[in-house]
Amino acid sequence: METDKRILAAVLGVLRRGGPGAVTVEAVAELAGVAKTTIYRRYADRQELLRAALAGAIGDPGQPPDADPREKIRWALGQTWQQMTEVLGPGGLAAIVGDTDRRFTELFRSILVPYADALVALIRADVAAGKLRDDLDADTAVSLMVGAYLGELVRRGTVGADFADRCIHMIWVAMTAGRE
Repeated sequence: METDKRILAAVLGVLRRGGPGAVTVEAVAELAGVAKTTIYRRYADRQELLRAALAGAIGDPGQPPDADPREKIRWALGQTWQQMTEVLGPGGLAAIVGDTDRRFTELFRSILVPYADALVALIRADVAAGKLRDDLDADTAVSLMVGAYLGELVRRGTVGADFADRCIHMIWVAMTAGRE
C-alpha cells in the first residue's frame, strides 16, 4: 500500500511541475523510488497511471454544508478551485488551458464533472427555492466562477485566499437580483 501511495504521489508531483507530457513511467519510477516493473504490474500504461492518480486525488465532492446559498457556493467553488491548484498545479493547468494533450484534458474533465455538477446543482436548487433569480443560468454562473479563477491566475500568477469571497461578492447581486 505504501508503494501505491508513493507511485500516485509521484505522478501528481511530475504532473504539477511538468504537465501530463512529463508523466512517464521512467519519471514516476525515479521520483517514487521504485522499479518501472513495479509500476507496470499495477498500471497497464501512462494513461491508466494518470487516471488512478487523478481519481485518487480528486475523490468525491461530498455533501455541501447546510448553509445559506452564498456559503454553499463558496464551499463548492473552493473545492473546484482546489482541484485546479493542488491536483493539477501549473503543469496540469497549462496542459488543459492549451489543450496540449487532448486525452489528458478529457480525462481531467471527466473526473472534475462531479464537482462542477455539484456546484450547478446547488445553484439550481437555490433557484428553485426562490433564493436566487428565477432566470439564473447555473451552468453559465459556474463557468464564470471557474473562469475567474483562471483569469486571476493568469493576471497575477497566484490566486489569493480571499479571491473566492471577492469573486462571489462581485456576482452575488447578479445572482440574487435583490432577493437578499
